[in-house]
Amino acid sequence: MTPSILFGKITKFALNIVGMTGTALPGKVAMMINPDLLLILNSRCKRKVIITGTNGKTTTNNLINHILNSEYEDILSNLMGANMPQGVASAFLNNTKKVYDWGIFEVDEGSFPDVVKYIEPDYVVITNFFRDQLDRFGEIENTSNIVYEAIKPLNTTLILNADDPMVSNFKDLGKKNVYYGVEQTKFSSKTQRVVESRFCPICSNNLEYEYFNYGQLGRYKCNSCDFKNPDYNYRVSEIEYHDDSYHFKVDNSKGQTNDVIFRYDGIYNAYNCCAAIAFSIEAGLDMEQVVERIDNFDYKLGRMENFEFQDKIVKIVLVKNPIGLSEVIKSISNDKRKKSLLFILNDNPADGTDVSWIWDANVEAINDIDNLTSIHCSGTRANDIALRIKYSESSKNNMEINDNMEESIENVLREDVEIIYILPTYTAVFLTRDYIMGHLNHTNARIPRIKELIKSKIGT
Repeated sequence: MTPSILFGKITKFALNIVGMTGTALPGKVAMMINPDLLLILNSRCKRKVIITGTNGKTTTNNLINHILNSEYEDILSNLMGANMPQGVASAFLNNTKKVYDWGIFEVDEGSFPDVVKYIEPDYVVITNFFRDQLDRFGEIENTSNIVYEAIKPLNTTLILNADDPMVSNFKDLGKKNVYYGVEQTKFSSKTQRVVESRFCPICSNNLEYEYFNYGQLGRYKCNSCDFKNPDYNYRVSEIEYHDDSYHFKVDNSKGQTNDVIFRYDGIYNAYNCCAAIAFSIEAGLDMEQVVERIDNFDYKLGRMENFEFQDKIVKIVLVKNPIGLSEVIKSISNDKRKKSLLFILNDNPADGTDVSWIWDANVEAINDIDNLTSIHCSGTRANDIALRIKYSESSKNNMEINDNMEESIENVLREDVEIIYILPTYTAVFLTRDYIMGHLNHTNARIPRIKELIKSKIGT
């Protein structure tokens, strides 16, 4: 065992003692001793795929892992969503083997160049580009360009979202391209309030849209230079929502059509499923096998996880940018059960210190949610999210503001409803999950202050 791996494991052990999983800090320590640690990881993985983009990385990563686990035993992956180089390195420290069949990594857009300097991906899956963490990335043109330039020297196959013009533009790199997307469905719209970019990435003129699925994703064309959606190799169509699940069809370029059931909210998850299917088929798996694995996918990481709490369901859904928050609120409107909402808005470095994005989200869609009895606001910026909701004119709902996250969770759990939606930003996700799990296991349900402090500083 090399010194870097040894000290990384010691750090992980120390974090475990205070009840933390150590998704990033052990890797950070190990890379301080050996900056080339990811080269070791690269040499031990027979094949590698990197998932990048703004939204959907963690879900797509977990879906791909779940699918490939039906065929391969030794897979290395950062499933917990720690997607900077130290997060990838920490995944390796958790599971040091000599050889892996696959390395499957989600990588933060800003960290993509730093990771591919060491890890040579056979495939790169790109989900979408939205504004996110403006204090880190700036506007999405900058984010997209960071990834575009880093892919140029790679010998890789690109799995591209054909419906996002910021992503389909990557076809110009001249790699082997595989396109996926979602056709017009009953959830599509002719107009879209929150759109990150309406301009052609080739000639900068306005794009004309036939329909939107969400954000700037939809059927587009440029009347000036003929830029438009590329033809799909993998396509989702005929989406229906019933029995708390999305049902849809997936076609592939071989002419096969399969029915898929996905038990998690949001049209954005149709894209995540299609990306995972496209990659898995290209990697050599059978379509029937892939669809069966998606049908029995069960999320256990707090990001879309359901908990049965006494006589109600508690659902945790990460929110972190305008498009994501808008789509989560929209998907909740499909749920007709009696419900309460808890927003937890933090502004720690890992969340993004600029919270102005909440004013760009379509929070007004809260007014479309039926059977909503109360709204709770918490986190370090509880007053900010409460003010945003107030300006959405959703005054018909009771509102409680409490910057103490623990007390807010406790209060919302007492609500007489069928389902509670908790919408936390990144550093609150796992603390919320731990607190709920503590209740369910009848153990100490308090959030350790040292754990909250470390989360607020480094997000590990």
